Amino acid sequence: MCLAMDVPRSIESAACEYYRRVESGGLHRGKNQDAITATCVFLACRQQAVPRTFKELCALTRVPRKDIGRMFKYLKDKLGAADTAAMSPDDLMTRYCANLSLLETAQECAILLGRMARERDTLAGKSPVSVAGACIYMASHLVAQPRDARVISHVAGVSEVTIKNSYKLLYADRALLLSSQILSVDPAASLANLPAP
Repeated sequence: MCLAMDVPRSIESAACEYYRRVESGGLHRGKNQDAITATCVFLACRQQAVPRTFKELCALTRVPRKDIGRMFKYLKDKLGAADTAAMSPDDLMTRYCANLSLLETAQECAILLGRMARERDTLAGKSPVSVAGACIYMASHLVAQPRDARVISHVAGVSEVTIKNSYKLLYADRALLLSSQILSVDPAASLANLPAP
């Protein structure tokens, strides 16, 4: 599974260690083995600050998202894996921007935009994946490297409508979100590049 996800060996080793702890503690009895394996990989990815989403694991394992979520809660408590950091949009944006072939200026702009949106609570209550998708959509247009919401939704694993709805919130707050720091990241950055929602 780690090979299919293209993760470093350190994550593979950490996932194997989690699985050994599950077996030695007898925590695997009566549980779905695929869900345990997927959850061990998920925990290792979070521990190593290379987070993956439940959707990505579901696509590789064909284990329902609900089962992986339940197993994650169960194993996190039983294994004491509390040191796993929660996923943030920043963690996802780097990978998504690379998959979209965006330049570093667009990536930097998206990350700064995500941080400003978090400070201002513009996208409060939205999932990290939705926030990442909307910020990339806005940043790519801002720096004149536009990517269609459909393409971003395919890479991020959220619907095009979710990205556009989150973008509407960002667009409404654009005067406060797009500071001079964000606009100075790329010489091509301009509010005139932003499409109306």
